[in-house]
Amino acid sequence: MAEAMPEAPSAAEENSAISEPAPGGQNSTSGNSNTNREAAKYRTKLREAESKLEAAETRITALLRKEIEAHAGKLLAVGADLFTLGEVAVTDLLDSEGNPDTETIDAAVEVLLKTRPGLGNPNRPWGDVGGGHREVAERAPTMHDALRYKGR
Repeated sequence: MAEAMPEAPSAAEENSAISEPAPGGQNSTSGNSNTNREAAKYRTKLREAESKLEAAETRITALLRKEIEAHAGKLLAVGADLFTLGEVAVTDLLDSEGNPDTETIDAAVEVLLKTRPGLGNPNRPWGDVGGGHREVAERAPTMHDALRYKGR
């Protein structure tokens, strides 16, 4: 016949063995539990600090992205196209101190506009195209004026 396998101790038996006082007396158990409580308290604080740090990094990245989009929006119809269609990351457009680098942003926008010129900002200012009523300011007479009105 097959031999009977010895039974493994149950979880309750294992826990009772752990919770039994150490041979050194009560002080070693209470000191151990105080140390465990203190370690647990520090682990909890560490987790809270890590979650706050992660949330702050997420907010900072979002703010940097908005600032980069605003700068790119001067040349692009939609500034977010730099990230979605240009396939660049926020970290690619920052300088060594972690601030948005306008030259790098402009270069990335120019590369995007070379491949997709339809993404350009149609509302860019054209400058003076000569339309509308203008006030003529007094100007000093020139040599041309002197020769023109010589005989009159």
